[in-house]
Amino acid sequence: MRQRRAEEERQAAQTEFLNRSLRGSRKLQALQEPQPQPAAQDKRAGVVNDGYSSAEDADLEPELPVDDPTSVVHRVISYGELVASIQRLQLQLKKTGNSTISGGGYSALEGQVAAVQTLLLSPAFGRALAVHNKVQEVSSQLHTQPDSQPVSSHAQGLLRDCLDVIQPCALPEATELAELLTRYDIEGLLLAHDTLASHDIAVVSPTLSEVERNIPEEPPHLPVITPSHTPVHTIPAHIPNTFSEEHIKIIKIEKTHEPLGATVRNEGDAVMIGRVVRGGAAEKTGLLHQGDEVLEVNGVSMRGKSVNEVCDILGSMNGTLTFFVVPAQKTILPPPLPRENLMHVRAHFDYDPEDDLFIPCRELGVSFQKGDVLHIISQEDPNWWQAYREGEEDQTLAGLIPSKSFQHQREAYKQASIATTDPKEKTKKASTLLCAKKNAKKKKKKGYGSSYVDGNYPLYSTSTPDDYDSEEILTYEEVALYYPRDNHKRPVVLIGPPNIGRHELRQRLMEDSERFAAAIPHTSRARKDNEVDGQDYHFISRQQFEADILARKFVEHGEYERAYYGTSLDAIRSVVAAGKICVLNLHPQSLRILRNSDLKPYVVLVAPPALEKLRQKKLRNGEAFKEEELKETIEKAREMEEKYGHMLDLVIINSDTERAFSQLLSEINSLEREPQWVPTAWVKQQ
Repeated sequence: MRQRRAEEERQAAQTEFLNRSLRGSRKLQALQEPQPQPAAQDKRAGVVNDGYSSAEDADLEPELPVDDPTSVVHRVISYGELVASIQRLQLQLKKTGNSTISGGGYSALEGQVAAVQTLLLSPAFGRALAVHNKVQEVSSQLHTQPDSQPVSSHAQGLLRDCLDVIQPCALPEATELAELLTRYDIEGLLLAHDTLASHDIAVVSPTLSEVERNIPEEPPHLPVITPSHTPVHTIPAHIPNTFSEEHIKIIKIEKTHEPLGATVRNEGDAVMIGRVVRGGAAEKTGLLHQGDEVLEVNGVSMRGKSVNEVCDILGSMNGTLTFFVVPAQKTILPPPLPRENLMHVRAHFDYDPEDDLFIPCRELGVSFQKGDVLHIISQEDPNWWQAYREGEEDQTLAGLIPSKSFQHQREAYKQASIATTDPKEKTKKASTLLCAKKNAKKKKKKGYGSSYVDGNYPLYSTSTPDDYDSEEILTYEEVALYYPRDNHKRPVVLIGPPNIGRHELRQRLMEDSERFAAAIPHTSRARKDNEVDGQDYHFISRQQFEADILARKFVEHGEYERAYYGTSLDAIRSVVAAGKICVLNLHPQSLRILRNSDLKPYVVLVAPPALEKLRQKKLRNGEAFKEEELKETIEKAREMEEKYGHMLDLVIINSDTERAFSQLLSEINSLEREPQWVPTAWVKQQ
């Protein structure tokens, strides 16, 4: 009972307050005065009753006169309130019935209310009402602040300036902001803002009939912000109806004579963006992403076209390209790869994109030759890496090269196809690669060995063949920059066929004893009286020699007259520790052990010139020769380069000994001053 009495007292006080406020309201007094009627008023026009203010009563603003225009407040009515009002009106009419409607006019009134309800429930009216309410809200703010003006009438230009600043930035936040600012609805909003800000347009509240007449069946197509700022395009009618305007993005990219920097792929009839290449216009603008579907470019429909057709069409277009695209469901932008984390590789095969049927875009392909260093900047695609060639890092657009796994896969398939179609070809190739080994056994006096024993007989490697597989598929080798060190001179290794001048080049280098030195060989024979251990040879027992062979301590070794001879890794390290360059003449099979050590050898292939030039050189030097021997020398050099080319740092064509020596010495001088690309494992050993 106490609660009920308190509630009754509260309601009575509230009623008394409302009665006093209503009787003293200046707006109520204004309504009681006769209102002038317009001469010819459109009966369909709506009338705004200023007496029904929002919760703000005129008594709260006593300083404003009754006729002050700022006291006129148009209430912003939400869409839900209008619908609820119509529903309450229908319910009230049903309760009242026809008895209170004179002349039986309930049916006519019911039809009118139903028509109004149908209008209110349409989405088009909801959008129009939202615009009307926003205009009313802004209009009331302008009334209260008559001196306020727009900050700028060039909002579109400011947006473009903003894009120019944030688009080069690689931060995810900047990319997200750029995507938001390039939406065509944002451009439409800014276009409307600039139009209102640059003209003195009176804001007039449309009547209900005007709103009804001007509601379009479909929302208008808004303009799009693009880097080129060209005129606005609307979505063509031929684009499938399955794509609504909310799903289609209109973008424009300036394309010069360089490729656009994106590849496409087919998914049924759809043309999809396959990849975006680093440094291209597509990547710089941030407007195209992997997985976007391209519907149209410059009025040319892309659906149903093959990849080659699309590439030909885009290749023939220059200037401003207008794309209609359906954005990917989820765009994930990879973080930029720091330059110090780029992968550098040396290619072990020749590649020409013009001869590659599998490359997504030949214009984006990077051609290279065996031995070239490539800088890999993206490995996101498992089949196609993005890379620069050494010396071309300053170019803006990266290129495509086959990935290591993809190249390995198709080389393996090629070898399997050759073996299946022509087994004799594989046998012939294997025997060709092994012919040097067979010849070494047959003609010991013309081998490749370098360690000399008593009587200047060459030493031939009889070590266990290395684990090099002649059928190994070579693609890329990861490399890193190695900076020269004074306390570690890289050994220089000369390889090549016999009688090509390697011994002469080595002897010329050894004349500078302050700079170059030879590794002192080991032997198991007995020491002679005039020999000094550690100066002429390292004399060790046969048992120790065999134990060192098993421990792989020798770069190469052989047996002559029941005594072992060989060059050890420790002997080479002694020369390096003395601050000199160790010069070696080795069999190519010895390179594997040397490269797997900590010595970082610099390998030079001394190769013969063409047959005619080789013949002229022999005649000029007065050397006796046979035509078959010259051909055999050229063939052996070719086999060496084919089999061991991935271990070579330099190839010197010895058509003239003086010129060849000058080239070799120049390379060695550079070796001590300039950084070189070496296997990554060598740098990690430092």
